Parts: sequence; C-alpha cells; structure tokens
Amino acid sequence: MFERFRKDEAAGFELSIYLPHDYGKVRERYPVVYVQDDGNVVRSGFNYIDHLVMTKRLPKMIFVGVKPHNRNDDYTPWPARALLPGQPDFGGGAGHYLRALAEQIKPHVDAAYPTRPEPENTGIAGCSFGGLVSAYAYYRYPELFGKIAMISASFWYEGFLAFMRETPVPDGLHCIYMYVGELEGIYKQNIQREMVERTKEASALLLAKGFPQDRLKFETDANGTHDAFFFTQRFMHAMLWLFGHKEQDGAAGGEKGEKS
Repeated sequence: MFERFRKDEAAGFELSIYLPHDYGKVRERYPVVYVQDDGNVVRSGFNYIDHLVMTKRLPKMIFVGVKPHNRNDDYTPWPARALLPGQPDFGGGAGHYLRALAEQIKPHVDAAYPTRPEPENTGIAGCSFGGLVSAYAYYRYPELFGKIAMISASFWYEGFLAFMRETPVPDGLHCIYMYVGELEGIYKQNIQREMVERTKEASALLLAKGFPQDRLKFETDANGTHDAFFFTQRFMHAMLWLFGHKEQDGAAGGEKGEKS
C-alpha cells in the first residue's frame, strides 16, 4: 500500500519524507524543500498543503524534514556563549550539518526519489534557529538552494548581522521569503528582545548588498508571537510565494505584510 509519509536516513540524520498524493502513479519529477526540525511545520499543515495543490496554487512537491542531532549545535554557524547561566553554550556546528546536507543528504534524496535537483526547484526552510541555518545555507551553498524561507529566524545570534555585512550576496536567481512577528521577543530580557529589529535589519542588509527587491518577500504580523501557531501559517505563505503563483501570495490567510 502506498504511503505518503516515509522515514529515511542519510549521513546519520533521520529524514521524514512527505510525498505528493499521486506519487508513484505518474511519471513526474518534483521540486524539493528541505525543512529543518524534522519538517514539523509540514506535518502540522499537511492537509492545507494538499488543499493548495488540489486548487492549483502550489505544484506537487516533496518535503524532506531533517531531524537535528542537537539544534543548538547543528543550527548555529559558530560557537557562542549561552544566553542564560547554567545553559550549555551554542556549539556552532552548522558548517558540518550543512556539509552533510549538501554532500550526502541531498544527493541521497535526488538518487532515491524523482526530484528536480536544480537550484530553482530546490528550497530550504526553517523557523527560529532552523531559519537561521537556512539563511546560512543561502551563503554557504547558493549553487544548491535557490529558494530560501527564513521564518522568525534567529538573527539575534551573536555575529550574524556582522557576517551579513561582510559577506557578498551570492550570485544567482535566488528567491528569499522572510517573516517576523511584531510580538516576538517582547518578554525577553536578553538579546532575543531585539528579534524584530534585527530581522528588519537583515532584510535591509540583503537589499543594500544588492539582492533584487522583486525576489525578496518580507512579511510581518502585528499579532505574531514566536511559536508553532505562527510558524506553520507563515510556512504556507512562504511556499505560496516561493513556489506558487505570485498573485496568490497572500492566499494563505492573514495579513499580506510588506515587501522589502
């Protein structure tokens, strides 16, 4: 019996593979999105993704959820001190993780499933630290990932805005979706309190470094908090804008936000 959800493994990472409804019934190749945190936003919104596909607002796609070993290590680009006393420091293992994703996980998926492997058909997405490592992937492997969703990405992380200031925008026809909720970080007493301001600065930096304005979508939500409820909604917005019809990019509901 055909199952649309499969477990797989590559490079020592557990993968959750979400397949289109007609997978195996037709000879077709599909765009792929690599989603951090085991693809939890895909799982939460799977029925709605089906609706978007059935109504021709999204193409049929494969989603690959990658489960981290330790997200505070796998998703951070360099070591940094913990935000609170008694917590472990951040390990800075994103380089190792992204190398495994680029050199082992993606080749495995492209060999095992009927994918469209070109960068214009390959996305990477994540929320919070998952959004941060997706942003880092844009800089480290621009030849692989042509569509990037940075949802409530942790741009507060020590040194990341400086990295963006110092690093040229990669060449290529990339498309980037960014989102932050206006209420994110308001109850924090540490650097996370600057979540909104730093995300807006990250968007402005991309444009100032020459990223094409018509290929960057930046959305906010006046009521948005830092949690799975908003992450799942905005993941749908991201998929619609990155892979769907541009005239439908607000169709997932809620505010359209602003385009940077």
